[in-house]
Amino acid sequence: MAAPVNPTLTQFIDPAFWTTEVFNRFTAMTSGWTSYTPTWTGSTTNPTVGNGTLTGAYKRWDAVGHLIVFRIRLVMGSTTGYGSGQWSFALPASPVAATAVHGHALDVAPSNTRYALTGVASSTGGGTVERVAVNGTTLGIASTVPMTWATGDVLTLGGTIEV
Repeated sequence: MAAPVNPTLTQFIDPAFWTTEVFNRFTAMTSGWTSYTPTWTGSTTNPTVGNGTLTGAYKRWDAVGHLIVFRIRLVMGSTTGYGSGQWSFALPASPVAATAVHGHALDVAPSNTRYALTGVASSTGGGTVERVAVNGTTLGIASTVPMTWATGDVLTLGGTIEV
């Protein structure tokens, strides 16, 4: 970013500076989200979405695209297969450093129980959310963690990464 300027009444802001430092950054911040479909994997066998839904979206927050905000939402269907082993999800880009990811799991039956989740956005495999743990435990989410997943249950993850 260029040094700040303090123009006088008779000066104009340089058009290149205005375009790069003001217009492009504002445009990046106010643009829409870009959809993508994250890949869902298990450390032993891969899960399948079946008739559930798995969606992702991301937004670049600066003009040169080094900062990305992302979200992932998985809703379990009646034919969703949960695989085995700890789950991970593909990111829209590979982060330059490991970064915290936050989310929650919702067990819709019988009590709408919510579980706080934290994980790591890693550069592994081109960028993944992995080691998603429940309430500070070291166990990653899986077919029976933090609950036995069933139709209608929801997993959401989100964070900001530098790429």
